[in-house]
Amino acid sequence: MLTDTVLKTALARAALAPSVHNTQPARWRREGEALVLGCDLSVGLSVGDPNGMDAGLSCGAAAEALVLALSALGIAAEVEDLWAGDDRTTWPGHRIAAQLTFAGGEADPLNIQLEKRFTFRGAFAEGRVKTFDRADTVLLTEAADKGWIAERNDWASLEIMKARPFRKELLRWMRLSPSHPRHDFDGMNREAMRMSGAEALGAPIALGPLWPVLHLLGLTKGLTAEAGATRSAQVIACFHRPAGESPVASGRAYLRMWLQATALGYAGWPMAALSDHPTTRAEVCERAGIGPDRRLVQVMRLGKPAGAMPPRARRPLAEVLIPG
Repeated sequence: MLTDTVLKTALARAALAPSVHNTQPARWRREGEALVLGCDLSVGLSVGDPNGMDAGLSCGAAAEALVLALSALGIAAEVEDLWAGDDRTTWPGHRIAAQLTFAGGEADPLNIQLEKRFTFRGAFAEGRVKTFDRADTVLLTEAADKGWIAERNDWASLEIMKARPFRKELLRWMRLSPSHPRHDFDGMNREAMRMSGAEALGAPIALGPLWPVLHLLGLTKGLTAEAGATRSAQVIACFHRPAGESPVASGRAYLRMWLQATALGYAGWPMAALSDHPTTRAEVCERAGIGPDRRLVQVMRLGKPAGAMPPRARRPLAEVLIPG
């Protein structure tokens, strides 16, 4: 039986799962002996994720994190993927993503990596290249490939950032001051983005009213460039899944892929622009040999982190576990 104490213990670990812009859309509600996973529609990214695929991916990662956390407590969770039903009425304000049922089980050894997984935006330290094997992930380790990815990521990032609505939405999820009321709970704080105090102060102006002027002067490329950090990665992971697969299923696999990299001592940084922009999405698939029957979900740089990991911002349990 899944007691409240056990569930809360497992949810605290499941909260460590990654989510796009750290929106953390996964919400949980008990229904008898089952647990329903709902995707909170109020935290959706209407510009960056208009079809909700990224939100579904984030919910899938949260579901797999809970499966792993429960396994450490001797509980096996069966996940029924309900994303395709597009049910937005059963739980007002939420899209039903999945339902979990429980039985006895054994610990999944990957669960020990949950606390060790980190997102790291900066340049990586030098280190030996280590790889892992997955049928859904192409690993690029050659300097030429990393250099090409670095250039295409910078290009795609700038192209996407040119859209004012995208920048406005991005700023809405930035927590640029410790005094921000949501600084410790969600979004992207300046520590996670590895911004200096001056950069954090200037970001709302540079990404807001000053952007058109900076763009005319050719200065916006420097605001979005990450080529140095990309080239410093030990590995570039091109994660792909079957075309048409539920984002919940993709998100579950995505977390496991990232935790496999974590087990090698790697931190990661998703380069979402590469899969979001249609031009670079096609280019990466061609270069990495990813066929038309597959969807490029994410391209991530992986490496040995240089320096301390930033503090995590996570929602309190009261925002995640909703009374039935």
